Amino acid sequence: MHNLHAQPAEVTFDPDIGEDGRQLIDIADGASSKADEKGFHTVVLDAYGYRWYRVGGLDYLLRRTEI
Repeated sequence: MHNLHAQPAEVTFDPDIGEDGRQLIDIADGASSKADEKGFHTVVLDAYGYRWYRVGGLDYLLRRTEI
């Protein structure tokens, strides 16, 4: 997410990707955002700020199967 404005912005969104989307991990600092009971995340972006997220925790490594 990128804020291209000179004012901070609060963004509420639903990644709409199922259970994995309930947890987002900031790839820059490792902080996490957990969805509320309806599946929405609320993030505050600084003026001209940005956040890049990885979807879900690292438990996908345990669930993956060999091809």
